[in-house]
This record gives sequence, C-alpha cells and structure tokens, in this order.
Amino acid sequence: MDTGTLRLLFLLILLFLAGGIYSFISSLFTKNKWVRFLPTLLSLLLIPYLLYQTYFGNLEGFMPLAYLLFVFMLAAVVFGNLVGNLIFRKLPDKRTRS
Repeated sequence: MDTGTLRLLFLLILLFLAGGIYSFISSLFTKNKWVRFLPTLLSLLLIPYLLYQTYFGNLEGFMPLAYLLFVFMLAAVVFGNLVGNLIFRKLPDKRTRS
C-alpha cells in the first residue's frame, strides 16, 4: 500500500474512534438517546444530500471524488458512534448503583 492509502485508512480509523469517544463522553453526562446519537442522525441527513450532489450536481474536476471521500468519512463516524453506543449501553451505570 502506498502512503496515501495508509493515511486514508488512518483517518477513517481516527474518525471511527472519534464517534466512539463522543458516545462515551455523552453517556457520562446524559441518558438522552437523541444526544447520544446526534452524530449519527446528522450524518444520515447529510450523506444522501452529498450522494445526490455527487451524481446529479454540476461538479467539475475531482469534486465528486471529494464528496465521496467525505461520505466515507461521515460513515466512519456513524459506525463509530453506533458501536460506541451499543457498547456503553450494555455497561452497568455506576451512578445509579448504591
């Protein structure tokens, strides 16, 4: 693999972890599911728009590729957020014990 591919994979892994870290931090402060899934909800609203622009917009040059890479980056955050929320939902809440 060349360095560009490795950098892209590293960036996607970091964004996956960022989604998980957001899940962890939001689970510490709130039990509201809407707040915990906020990156997922916003990304699921933005991804169809970006895909629509990629295929039907009047984009020139490498803009469709940039939009597609941005969709992959948002998808990494979505998956990290979903996995983090599933993990932190199963952990017992130590604040409510005692």
